[in-house]
Amino acid sequence: MFSIISLIFVLYCHFVNALSNHRALSPTVQIPSPEYVKLLNHSILFYEAQRSGKLPANHRVSWRYDSALTDGSDVNLDLTGGYYDAGDYLKFTYPLSYAVFMLSWGGSDYIEGYHMANQTDYLRTQIKWATDWLIKAHPEPSTLIVQVGNVKIDNDYFGPDSGIPIPRPCYQINETHFGTDAASMAATAFASASAFFNNLAQSKAGVEEDAAYADILLMHATQLYNSSHSIVPYSRYQSSVPTILGAYASTAYLDDLLLSGLALYRATEDETYLQQSLEIYKSSPGASSHIEPLDWDNKWGALYVLFAELMLNSSDQTEALARRVDAEIYLDGLVSGTGVNKTNGGLLFWDFYSDANSNQNAMSASHLLLSYSTNVLRPLSETSNDKGPILEKIKRYEDLAKSQLDYVFGKNPIEQNYVVGERFNSPKYPHSAPASGFASLAQAISNPTDRSKSHVIYGALVGGPSRNDSFADALLDWSQTEVALDYNAPYQNLLAYQIMFSADDPYYIPKRDTTNNDIPDSPSDEEPSAGFPSWGIALAVVLPILFIISLFAFLFIRHRQNKIEKNKINSDIEEIMVQQLGIDESHVSETTLVASQDGSTIKKEKI
Repeated sequence: MFSIISLIFVLYCHFVNALSNHRALSPTVQIPSPEYVKLLNHSILFYEAQRSGKLPANHRVSWRYDSALTDGSDVNLDLTGGYYDAGDYLKFTYPLSYAVFMLSWGGSDYIEGYHMANQTDYLRTQIKWATDWLIKAHPEPSTLIVQVGNVKIDNDYFGPDSGIPIPRPCYQINETHFGTDAASMAATAFASASAFFNNLAQSKAGVEEDAAYADILLMHATQLYNSSHSIVPYSRYQSSVPTILGAYASTAYLDDLLLSGLALYRATEDETYLQQSLEIYKSSPGASSHIEPLDWDNKWGALYVLFAELMLNSSDQTEALARRVDAEIYLDGLVSGTGVNKTNGGLLFWDFYSDANSNQNAMSASHLLLSYSTNVLRPLSETSNDKGPILEKIKRYEDLAKSQLDYVFGKNPIEQNYVVGERFNSPKYPHSAPASGFASLAQAISNPTDRSKSHVIYGALVGGPSRNDSFADALLDWSQTEVALDYNAPYQNLLAYQIMFSADDPYYIPKRDTTNNDIPDSPSDEEPSAGFPSWGIALAVVLPILFIISLFAFLFIRHRQNKIEKNKINSDIEEIMVQQLGIDESHVSETTLVASQDGSTIKKEKI
């Protein structure tokens, strides 16, 4: 009996272990918050809603169709695919490269979060959809397509993807008309994605193609890096493509140039890249004193954090300490407010920079705080003889990052959730042409609150509130309600982090049992189940109960069988006694005869 019980218990343990492997447990969380899993899935789903080109059969956004299938024809290239940048139908390489960099950074650091949420395959596709297009946009070592579509023509159209106006001209930088910033940032995107796919190849979710694809991306990164360093004088790409001035003009190239070296070092572990960036950084006046937010244009915050992370275990600890000092001056400025303002509600707010995308800036700052805390401060705390100050700093950084996510989820003066489709208080009128359901800009202007044909662009983080915490949920107020690739990238990293390191649910106003019944197109109608399945959690709870019930049932049946066998033995013994010893049967009926242990004697007991 003991061996059978042991077998049942072992089988149960194997099942629980299988569930654990499915969750890919992190060091601190066993079962992730189902709500964060849903949010992560929806963020990836937002990128699917932004897809351009020929859509695959498994595309999950039912209201999006094939579009812009002639992109690149004017330059004899196939430039179909990729993502539309924001609420319109333009493609821009510079902000796309930033989004790929951020998603790859978070995807590499928090890959276990994606495993736990069962979102790794979606993440692979999400990043690859972008890098496949970037490969097309980089046909020669020094040539890079930086824009597809005419800004004025596109801005005058606010209708479905079936009527995108043409022509859609393509604009490029090349060896004679270069742009150090755009080329360097594309190199960063390629290198960061290469590192991600290499990490993915070595994970339990990796496939054979991941490593080979990483090599292809690295080749493109190396070519653009070499071009960026060799083509002089260094320049901003709007000098070669003036049309970009009305959209994504760059303020400087140095941060992009330096970041590409760090990204290639992460991808290759070749010290040459790190040292080259370090030398340029140290020889550039003012390089260590920037306070701008991390966004598609300003990369200094990322540089400070990555320098510190990459040099943490350097043989030159004097240099490593100097890089940590630079990073902590920047990050401490976020905590103390010396480097940034805060709204009365607590949102980090950079005057001028946050006027049109306040949420993105707060999310990217939170990513930097958590990345530095996770990859620098926590390892240092494990080896330090004076852990107290380090642990206090960890708490300050992580608390601030969490407060920014709480703000976005509704912990703010107007109780506004800034993620589309998640709550009753989410934005109802995101500035998104394909999701709006309108046929034209004139129609949108005449009746902007008409949602009769609109779609829910789930998971999209909108631009965000103003300096005084106010927010106009208005379709045509693009500065506050527009959606964009670069907005969601750092936000998505925070979701993966939370899944790995916190069992808590998101902060919601009101309580999270409130549903979103007023929004059409329930995500359950459009997307597969996300994350660790609810039936798995239920089984993990129910199985121990079933095990106990089965055990008692087994013991009861075994007891009954033993009793029956025992009675049968006694009956046989009685018959033998009657036949061989001449015992009176009427007397035997009142007794039980039991065989002794060795079977040699018979003992009579009263029933």
